[in-house]
Amino acid sequence: MSMLSQLKDNIDEILQNVSGGVDNELVQQVKKAIQSEQTELFTQLLRNEPDKLFSVLRKISPILKTQNGYMITLFDDVQEALTRNDVFTVAPYAPKMDPSVGPYMLARDDTEINYRDKSIMRVVLRLNDLPKIRDMVKKYTNKALAESSGSIEVVSKISRGVPIRVTQDYFGFNAEEKDLFKWSYQTQADMFHNLTNDEETHKQNIAAGTQMKEFLSGEIVKRRKAIKKDPSLDDSFSRLIKIVDGSSDSCDFDDESIIANVMGLLVGGVETTSQAIVQILDQLIRVFPEKLEEAKGYAKSNDSEKFDAYVWEALRFNPINPFVVRLSSQDYVLAAGTPRETKIPKGSVCLISTRSAMRDEKQIPDAESFKTERPNYHYMHLGFGAHECLGKYVGMVEITEIVKQIILRDNIKVKQPIEFTDGSPFPEKYILSFN
Repeated sequence: MSMLSQLKDNIDEILQNVSGGVDNELVQQVKKAIQSEQTELFTQLLRNEPDKLFSVLRKISPILKTQNGYMITLFDDVQEALTRNDVFTVAPYAPKMDPSVGPYMLARDDTEINYRDKSIMRVVLRLNDLPKIRDMVKKYTNKALAESSGSIEVVSKISRGVPIRVTQDYFGFNAEEKDLFKWSYQTQADMFHNLTNDEETHKQNIAAGTQMKEFLSGEIVKRRKAIKKDPSLDDSFSRLIKIVDGSSDSCDFDDESIIANVMGLLVGGVETTSQAIVQILDQLIRVFPEKLEEAKGYAKSNDSEKFDAYVWEALRFNPINPFVVRLSSQDYVLAAGTPRETKIPKGSVCLISTRSAMRDEKQIPDAESFKTERPNYHYMHLGFGAHECLGKYVGMVEITEIVKQIILRDNIKVKQPIEFTDGSPFPEKYILSFN
């Protein structure tokens, strides 16, 4: 039996031994198995038993040296790494992003393009737009539910479908739905999920980027003409054009920058939102049905603060990503002064597990229980530090409002469980029934 098989077959025993302070031979074998069989481990355990795996790592090797770098699993260490963006850089994303989108802020740390583009996009994605976005999301979600006759495939009709409509109507990226679906999937799959550097996945990402640039290059000409006729046009795309055309000093933010950032709105605005919605619904309906009823009560009374707490706590039990990837730009001692302090050499690939951090018993009281009174800083669903999701407020409104409108239906049940088909990193099918 391989070390990996032994880990999978005995993980509950291992957890019991570790929790009881038993540092037996099996626990040591687990550490060796993880270090020597990383790729196989990730493809099997990270998909099937990530929380059990992380629970073991937090106890026996919270800063784990692997064949190719380090995995970081404790809350304090994760937040330390994600606030040292001069040390733990986003450089690993550039080879996937740049050939598709072009030089892009998300793959840059402490650079002019990062500072400039984030500042401009924060002006464009205005907080006072959120009520309008919420109304938009509510309308699209209820329309899909009304047309479903008591049974709905959530992914295509709502969790992807509604963010696509928001991309068209609020962001102003008004390509055909089928093209937006394809471009969103192909870019996300390569940029954030292609850990094995599959060549075909990368080619599809580049092709999607080329097609988006071609579409937006033509659209920017049309939109300028439309703005001249109607200066009140006010989607994100139109706002960016107005910034460039109306400024005597646009800080080198030009048409190419507009196109890259509008592409980025699609890349970051659909697949992650869809996955969050599906996994939140599944936790509330299937795993925590008593919490579903409580949440439904707050939804009916329009108590958004209390309702939203159920949404984010449900997502903590099955977050979007197991980790984010960083590259160390210099030697660095992580968790300095603690028994676990580890020197991470320059050039190390670091897998920083926000999923594990949100289950870390040292910082998350009663981490295995569903508790809605947790403070916001216990959650890292939308990232943490300098690279927290730029469109997080839009995403938070979309996610909470879609979940709210769905669970307000009576007698809601899972008709067909979540399917990740054809090796997709994203939920592809999830069918609910309701009255």
